[in-house]
Amino acid sequence: MIARAASLLLLASTLAAWLVAAGARPPARVHIRFAAILFAALGVASLAAQPAAPAIALLVLPIGLSVLVLGAAAARAKPLEPTLAASLLAAVSLAALAAAVTGMAALSLGPSALGAVAIGVLGARSGDRLAVVQGVAAAFCFLGAASAFALADAGPELTLFCAAGLLGLALALSRSGAAVEERTGRDLRGFAIGRRRPD
Repeated sequence: MIARAASLLLLASTLAAWLVAAGARPPARVHIRFAAILFAALGVASLAAQPAAPAIALLVLPIGLSVLVLGAAAARAKPLEPTLAASLLAAVSLAALAAAVTGMAALSLGPSALGAVAIGVLGARSGDRLAVVQGVAAAFCFLGAASAFALADAGPELTLFCAAGLLGLALALSRSGAAVEERTGRDLRGFAIGRRRPD
């Protein structure tokens, strides 16, 4: 019963993250929504195909977190060069596939942990305090997800940590996107009028 509820909560969080991503910058929005689809696959597997859930988790965790790292980089600074981003995703995907095929979880959990740390570092660089809290909390949730898998495979703890991490990071990145658009709008209006706006 708890496992079913946790899976449903993960699916609900993927839908919420998809909707919340509308407030993020366009490059980050694409990454958030792609990661949401990946985590939705984990939710469906945990709900309807429990024997396959551990293998799917080994695929989803590193790839989903790598996509979210790229999204966080695109929201906080300049996006990574396409060649570098593609090489990173290819390497992580190969490690995830090897982990799923061989059952060597370390091949998947290592990149997952690195991705969670990168999310935390990028989240801490936000200019918005609430976005910093949300981003860093999301990083800890993803570290918790990797730890939960190492201890208990694809149990309800994994899906709950993934749900919290995905939604928290989506909220953080959507706040940073709104701040960028608001700042840009102010500058353009002041330039169009031809004078400084009163403070």
